[in-house]
Amino acid sequence: MIVASEQTKKMQELVQVECRRWGSKGVNIKYEVRDNRNGYKAGALKEGMKHSYVKQCDYVAIFDADFQPEPDFLWRTIPFLVNNPDIGLVQARWKFGNFIFFSFLESY
Repeated sequence: MIVASEQTKKMQELVQVECRRWGSKGVNIKYEVRDNRNGYKAGALKEGMKHSYVKQCDYVAIFDADFQPEPDFLWRTIPFLVNNPDIGLVQARWKFGNFIFFSFLESY
């Protein structure tokens, strides 16, 4: 899992702590910060895909910070890719997270 963060320093610290917590539980998680916002989301994805450890991944899932996937999200979406070799992308319905909470965090 790659977590890319371009938020404020305080937000980056909070995200980094959370990534360390998941890493201590055995989750293969990497935390990355770009020094620019070139290309915005597409630029962040392009930059993230350049890392050598991405080559070890069979699939890439992209979530915005305000995306709340269901616990079985990957179990329900990956089979579309596995069972349909002509499909290269699965886009799913998403819902906003707690907008007020994220607005609060943005103020850090």
